[in-house]
Amino acid sequence: MVLWVLVAALVLVIGIPAGIYGYKKLTGDDATAAPHGKTIEPGQPVTAASLAEVDPATFFEGVAKRQMTQPLARLKVAYFPDQQKFLSRTDLWLTTDSAIDHKTDKFYLATTARHGAADDEPTNAICKDGKSYSWGNYAKKWQVVPFDSPECRKKPYTYTGDGLFSSGLTADQADKVLAKLRDYTGYVNPEQPTLLSAGGHTYVRQVVDFKPVKLAHDEDGGSAISMWAFKESGNDPVSWPWSNPWPLSTGVHAVYYLDTKTLLPVAAFEKGINPPSGSTEGPGVQVVNYAYPKTLPVPVFNNSPQTLSMVLPQGWKLQ
Repeated sequence: MVLWVLVAALVLVIGIPAGIYGYKKLTGDDATAAPHGKTIEPGQPVTAASLAEVDPATFFEGVAKRQMTQPLARLKVAYFPDQQKFLSRTDLWLTTDSAIDHKTDKFYLATTARHGAADDEPTNAICKDGKSYSWGNYAKKWQVVPFDSPECRKKPYTYTGDGLFSSGLTADQADKVLAKLRDYTGYVNPEQPTLLSAGGHTYVRQVVDFKPVKLAHDEDGGSAISMWAFKESGNDPVSWPWSNPWPLSTGVHAVYYLDTKTLLPVAAFEKGINPPSGSTEGPGVQVVNYAYPKTLPVPVFNNSPQTLSMVLPQGWKLQ
């Protein structure tokens, strides 16, 4: 029970988006034109040769727009406050499985808390009808948590996005987000996508650095830029809610793994990029698994703890 209190506290603390009330403090650069280079669309042949010919920026904007216009996204996320904790995984860390239907504001939320990678009895919890249910490792069954669990009564502030883009937008809204990102010259830096074979599957791998840039009054702008761009969709990042585990001035080194048929992310490795001033703590590390179901997942209570696991094509390692 004590551990579940700690898990709930972690959800609440991590779930407050860094600097979410300060997004008006900085301003961007002049707008730049949309890229119109060669690209690949879903259904077209994806080979090493065809990927070598695409324009990285045009290709990535296509990926981002497809991600944003998915009606529903289900994400499994694990976040670590620094790289050493990610590499050792000896402290308490959380994996979360979540999805939000933004049309109805209904959501799905499940968590697994581990005391290190070798923990063979992690704490597993699932939300249903505003209540938290936890798996009893001794009773071997699901039980209602006997104290207030606010994380199950309102949309979670985190784990509902990858800190860079959100699903549930229209095509027009997604275009506005991309246009705003282009205002901040030097922020989005996609590399050439390549073909990767790992674990019996083939993926498109693309590295994208969302680099901190100097803004008005010589301030650093990092992950905040993605949040401001999202705001251009007409949605409030507080009520949506926007998921951002990094400080406003921290950038993100993202390694995307895309499905070769849909050209949508199935996994991502994300590492914080400190601004030139070096004043930001971290950088943290986040691993994400993506799925795009047609309907919101339904909580299931069977005779299993349903411990969450993560898959990263190139394994648990820094890129």
